Amino acid sequence: MPSPRPVRRTSGPGRSRRPGGSRYTRDRGARTRVGRSAGRPAARRSAAEWRNSGLTGRAAVLGLVGCALVLALAFPTKQYLSQRSRLADLDRQRSAAQERVAALTVQARQLRDPAYVRAMARKRLQYVMPGDSVYLVIDHDAPASDPAGAGAPAPTADPAQPWYGQLWRSVLAADRVPGAAPPPAGTR
Repeated sequence: MPSPRPVRRTSGPGRSRRPGGSRYTRDRGARTRVGRSAGRPAARRSAAEWRNSGLTGRAAVLGLVGCALVLALAFPTKQYLSQRSRLADLDRQRSAAQERVAALTVQARQLRDPAYVRAMARKRLQYVMPGDSVYLVIDHDAPASDPAGAGAPAPTADPAQPWYGQLWRSVLAADRVPGAAPPPAGTR
């Protein structure tokens, strides 16, 4: 009976899958590939070199998943933050509108009162009720004060004149003495 052939282990610690031992040999501390491509430089990195480079497949996949999550969440987060700021603006506008409505409600209540309307007509429009005596005191020594500014005519815009000419005329009118004649239209 022939002797049984010894079984060679093809995998396990310290074993390679290729016959002939390890694919690499140590030469002065540097790893060089043994076999067909020993004489030429390797164009691509082998799987073992990738494993030893510190970047594992698991880390690469984890990095890609992280990048995908960041990219997937960036736009919704931006939209969420912009909507929050828009809601805050609308809330401020709503509270300002509510304050205005409250003020207008008070004013409408006052305008329904005939005594308040009568008092405002006397104060603002200087109306006089029948039978009242009106006294107007004129002080000749005091300068005439016109709160509306109707004493000096406002310069009118001439549509035929360019804007810079109108601007120059308004500058000259601001420098002019109140009793002097207006400058001619062509003066610069």
